[in-house]
Amino acid sequence: MKNIATLLLILFFGASTVAQGVFRNQTNNTLEKVIQDFPSEFKNIRGELLSSNQVSSEYKSNITIPGAVSTTIIQSTTAHKRVLSWQSVVFTGNEFNTAKTRFEELFNQIKNSIIKPEGQKAVIVNGMYTDPSEDKTFTTIQFDLLPASGITQQLNIDLVMKNTGNQWKIVLSVSDKDRKDTGVAIAK
Repeated sequence: MKNIATLLLILFFGASTVAQGVFRNQTNNTLEKVIQDFPSEFKNIRGELLSSNQVSSEYKSNITIPGAVSTTIIQSTTAHKRVLSWQSVVFTGNEFNTAKTRFEELFNQIKNSIIKPEGQKAVIVNGMYTDPSEDKTFTTIQFDLLPASGITQQLNIDLVMKNTGNQWKIVLSVSDKDRKDTGVAIAK
């Protein structure tokens, strides 16, 4: 009887660990940390200053998706308003099919994941997959945070695959909704 109880406990805890893996991955963990730091204007994840001019400053991010090419935080000032974005270039390469596969993998890591902003209710990251085409210059998937409330109403999460002329680039960004309205370029 004691052996059966021990076996059941092992199976229960093992199953719960596997179940957590469905909703948690390194991309999701990174997004959660970025979203949690948004209210403080990314001050806790902002690294060294990379470049600066009168309109914007670009910083290295201390939080990155494993394997990313580069991850930065951009702070721009337009019309007397500061807008922020966290951008991770997660792939660059010449082969369209490799880029398309990576784009779909990232989408699947992000969609339906659960993020808990500090001090708020958990939200589900939801988006609709758009199949990239070699003929298109770029494909963008915008994720919604549901149910949106508090800080999550102010955020955009975008996954972009674009052709830069000689290579394909995939960028995951978290930005202030005002960034879209100001026309500041995302995914340089």
